[in-house]
Amino acid sequence: MDGSNVTAAVLAGGLGLRSRPVVTDRPKELAEVHGRPFLAYLLDQLAAAGLRYVVLCTGYLGEKIYDAFGFSYGPLQLSYSHERELLGTGGALRLALPQLQSDPVLVMNGDSYCTADLGPFLEWHYRRSAKATMLLARAGRTNRYGFVKVDPDGAVIDFVEKGQGEAADWINAGISLLSQPVLLAIPERVKVSLKHDVFRQWIGRGLCGYPTQGSFLDIGTPENFGSAETFFAPLRTTKRRFVVLDRDGTIIEECSYLAHPEQIKLIPGAAEALRELKKMGFGLVVITNQSGVGRGFFDQARLRLIHERLHQVLNAEGVQLDGLYFCPHKPEEGCTCRKPQVGLIMRASRDLFFEPAKSIVIGDQASDIEMGRGVGAITFLVRTGYGAQVAAEQSPAANYIVDDLPAAVQTIRRLAARERRAVHDQ
Repeated sequence: MDGSNVTAAVLAGGLGLRSRPVVTDRPKELAEVHGRPFLAYLLDQLAAAGLRYVVLCTGYLGEKIYDAFGFSYGPLQLSYSHERELLGTGGALRLALPQLQSDPVLVMNGDSYCTADLGPFLEWHYRRSAKATMLLARAGRTNRYGFVKVDPDGAVIDFVEKGQGEAADWINAGISLLSQPVLLAIPERVKVSLKHDVFRQWIGRGLCGYPTQGSFLDIGTPENFGSAETFFAPLRTTKRRFVVLDRDGTIIEECSYLAHPEQIKLIPGAAEALRELKKMGFGLVVITNQSGVGRGFFDQARLRLIHERLHQVLNAEGVQLDGLYFCPHKPEEGCTCRKPQVGLIMRASRDLFFEPAKSIVIGDQASDIEMGRGVGAITFLVRTGYGAQVAAEQSPAANYIVDDLPAAVQTIRRLAARERRAVHDQ
């Protein structure tokens, strides 16, 4: 089952009353663990499983989640469904249904995490043709969570309330796959609990449980949140170096206010150059100014289709971007995300866990170079797109001015070899 065709819904609208003693000014999903919002770890998991579209179901202080993540996170495209009255977990999903186009939809609680691999979970659900599948994990204290009883074939046969389970029992790990019939059966504009109302209705009607050995964490209480740093310590990875690229005129041919997916054409040699950067161990992230949205030439839905097409074209060439970020604002709006401002590269560095000062920025406009210099990165101006004109008419303070992306990669390879020699000589 291709994860890129599955939409995820993350339930992040609760009041978080139990966690207020440690998280007072934000939703608990934004509580920091190792300097990153808890929600970032969930999004990392979705991206690793190959998903590309996520709907964040927000409520209490939901604007803070929007401010923190915007419309993209690494390779994920984000949208929002905001409840203005408490609808419960099931009601929040029903409210978001117009944005949940896949069948099934992967649903995650925004305040818990399970280390299970989501790929086999998707495959198991698909093979069973289940109406709904809950991901199950072991927990040391089922007396707090209650537990799920399944038959040998994986069908859920009962739920046992908290306080009556044993340590060896299976618990609901807060991740599920729900078919469209299950979602459509949820009543509209009514407070509904996914756990207590929806799941119980589907016992004997296609509700399954997928057992895993993944570790489980729920940050809903101060005690559990206190263990989050230890829980996530093994999941932290060594920081990679990243190459930050402009889109138009650097990777694809320049097209004034490109508004249609079919207009995307790779610049000759760009795909091969990106593959080489991947082989060298670099992460790849695209940051692009798209004021056509703010000017009304096209909307964000159209831009999403354009970026879907870009991913498809690059994937066909064996290239997968780690992230794609855009600024939709007009220059006169003075936002901090529009290049040459550094807002988006700083956000990408937090999302993708890299140091901006150790990155390499490549683009065809002075704004790309200024953004790179603003974070202390190595900068390349390519003569494709507007680059030749910029090089001739201005004095861009780029570290290197090269013909195109392949030429930039050749220089990067030489720089990397020089760094390795320097380390060896030490």
